[in-house]
Amino acid sequence: MERLSVSLDKESLSIIEKYLPKYQGSKADLIRRALHYLDHNEEVQKKTSMENIDAYVEFLANMEHVMVDIAIWKAIFTEIGKGTDEFWDEVFKIGGEHQTEYFDRGMKNISDILKYIEKTNVYKLNIDSPNSYTLILAVSESSKFVKTFFEGFFNKFPRKVEIVEEYKKIRIRVI
Repeated sequence: MERLSVSLDKESLSIIEKYLPKYQGSKADLIRRALHYLDHNEEVQKKTSMENIDAYVEFLANMEHVMVDIAIWKAIFTEIGKGTDEFWDEVFKIGGEHQTEYFDRGMKNISDILKYIEKTNVYKLNIDSPNSYTLILAVSESSKFVKTFFEGFFNKFPRKVEIVEEYKKIRIRVI
């Protein structure tokens, strides 16, 4: 083992003091643990960004979202077919509830909202201009679902938003 002396600022030292009781080891053990975590974190970030990882944790940690295989997602919409009016009304309502939730969290910029929701892999976002967006759907059968969700989402939005359903994509324009 090699000895290394390190000077720490107050903030770094307070972080060590904060976690010492939890990990019940020495400061050196805690720093070694932190280095292993840093190495693991860097490996994970080779697959996706820290921004995406944070979003995945937010989506999944509170048990309000689920992860679904794309083939299952397609099967669900193939089975739903036209769906009932009650189903589509519920999707619209849920879209509106998400808008309220995102606004409460400070997310009010359409581009930021669409980028955040893109992390669910329901669509790939293309920003055509500051007021025009194209959502390339992962599953074309989900088109009405995505459109209805965003109609509810933008229903009470401060700016008028037009949503157009096309083959395997949704266009969103701020008017």
